[in-house]
Amino acid sequence: MRQFTLAALILLAASFLLAADKPVATLQLPCESRYQDLSPSGNQLAVHCKGGALHLLELPGGVEQRVFPPDQHSHTTVYSQDGNWLAFGFEDGTVEVVSANGNGAPKRWKPSSRRIDVLNFFPDSKSIVVGPLGSSAEVWDIAGAPTLRAQLPFAFGGLSDSAISPDGKVLVLAGDDTVLRWYDTVSWKLLKQNKDFLLETFSVSFTPDGKQVVAGGADSRISVLDATTAKLLRQTPPEPAAYVGGLLVAGNRVASLYYDAAGEKPPHVLIWELAAFNSPPTANTRLLSCGNRVHDKLWVCYTDGQTLTVSQYE
Repeated sequence: MRQFTLAALILLAASFLLAADKPVATLQLPCESRYQDLSPSGNQLAVHCKGGALHLLELPGGVEQRVFPPDQHSHTTVYSQDGNWLAFGFEDGTVEVVSANGNGAPKRWKPSSRRIDVLNFFPDSKSIVVGPLGSSAEVWDIAGAPTLRAQLPFAFGGLSDSAISPDGKVLVLAGDDTVLRWYDTVSWKLLKQNKDFLLETFSVSFTPDGKQVVAGGADSRISVLDATTAKLLRQTPPEPAAYVGGLLVAGNRVASLYYDAAGEKPPHVLIWELAAFNSPPTANTRLLSCGNRVHDKLWVCYTDGQTLTVSQYE
């Protein structure tokens, strides 16, 4: 199981129960698109076209800013936390980082011969975590020419997901070997480990205040851990016959995507209140195609044909 971004996963969920949403923008898509990437700054949308092209649109107006042709189609796409950069991971092990606004030359290198499954920018956008299929996690300095800073191995397999503390000082890795590992991002010394999980973690994230780490995976639970001690604090009840494929923490809420373990039912999304760990009633079923944390609020996109609406979840 590889890393999944909530933006892509929400698409597969087919429907999402959204309450108290506030429309932010409505625009026409330039092509048939099943999913998009929403910039963390809330001012841009990366539209993945059915034919393989990628269009960058300004928000809220929808003005087209840039187009990447179909031959540049990537396996993994991720924005930097400030929304200024886009990183692409390709099937052949190549990574490319480009300016979201089109300024400056792209940086392209090949850290592996294996497909790039995981990419994650550090908060300052000067470094990036790279996860090739079934390999050690790598950290690359991209302030200048891409330079390898660290290789962080697993007992077996590769990287499922990564989380970086808001201050950039701690990196948490989730791997195929089920262990969650805490690293110091200066010395790359292993700080803590959590071995409470018997099954793989597919998604991991710091809370906005950096005090807790939220994880979800094959055990069908959302788990909250202390960011300093790596100890498990609390868990949601398991979702019957499901596993957690992705999560997104915004404010005091976490949106989690559950897949049917048997593959017979459509995926579904629940929003949990982190403090009480309950899932409040929701309404207004809509087809969603992307989501992200913007200004510490949960923003989502839903489509009606080629009309896309961006809303903020209150």
